[in-house]
Amino acid sequence: MPAWNVMSYDALFRSFSLQGAVYIFTDLDRLNFWDLELAARHYRNIRKAGAPALNDPARFKPRFDLLNDLFESGVNSFRVWRPKDRHLVDRFPVFLRTERAHRGPLGDLLHTPDELAAALAAAEVEGFPYTDLMIVEYKAAPLREGLYRKLAIQRIGERMVQWPSVHEGGWKAKSGTLGVAGQELYDEELRSIRDGAYSEAVRPAFDVAEIDYGRADFTTVDGRLEIYEINTNPTIGRVREHPFPVRVESSRLAHEQFAAALAALIPAELPKKIGIGDPILTAQRNRDLYGFVRTRRPR
Repeated sequence: MPAWNVMSYDALFRSFSLQGAVYIFTDLDRLNFWDLELAARHYRNIRKAGAPALNDPARFKPRFDLLNDLFESGVNSFRVWRPKDRHLVDRFPVFLRTERAHRGPLGDLLHTPDELAAALAAAEVEGFPYTDLMIVEYKAAPLREGLYRKLAIQRIGERMVQWPSVHEGGWKAKSGTLGVAGQELYDEELRSIRDGAYSEAVRPAFDVAEIDYGRADFTTVDGRLEIYEINTNPTIGRVREHPFPVRVESSRLAHEQFAAALAALIPAELPKKIGIGDPILTAQRNRDLYGFVRTRRPR
């Protein structure tokens, strides 16, 4: 694995120069408008200096816009709606989720307009911001009775690395259930990671998203790929113990490919220093964000 470190956006925004390196902008869905604008300017300065930078913050699409674009482009077959457009929902079942947080669906599947209206009202009572809610058409299918699978592929520059899947008994398939898939499916997963079975099929989703680094979560329904999200800061933990040893091998192989893809990002030459200072904009952003710390009660 190439040497790497993590730099916070606050540290980036206070810097007037950077070390020559490859820079990957992550967690873009957690940034506010100031942060996205500043990050986009720094991204451009890094690229202008001749250093690689992945994930242009100015091109970032929040979850709703991404899923809508994936539907409009024909990559996905399922739709999304804003709560204000609930009267336009003509496909059921659907479910609610928030746009920004990575918490998965809110509640169960909704099968009628009345159930949808009641779920939206309940979400408001619980305190979920109206502008952060999404209505998502359900699109999943079990591999066999009582078993669902969520597949994953990471993009690192131009390389695609398939990641170990999540298997669960329920349709949400978020965290997985240890050993539930069984030997045959785990063997299939290892072959799929080794061969990059879904790499080129998923690449168009990254192109629509304009994301150079991230993980696409997806599944297959009736032989068609359906993309659920693209996470720009995915977990890259490794499986070291498992009831089925092939699962450990799948994780090892995926991490080996991931490390090779990161190494391939590093060019033969890098600038020693990258000037990224935009002091007027940076100072204004910091005043807006941190001004309350300096505010005192009049005496």
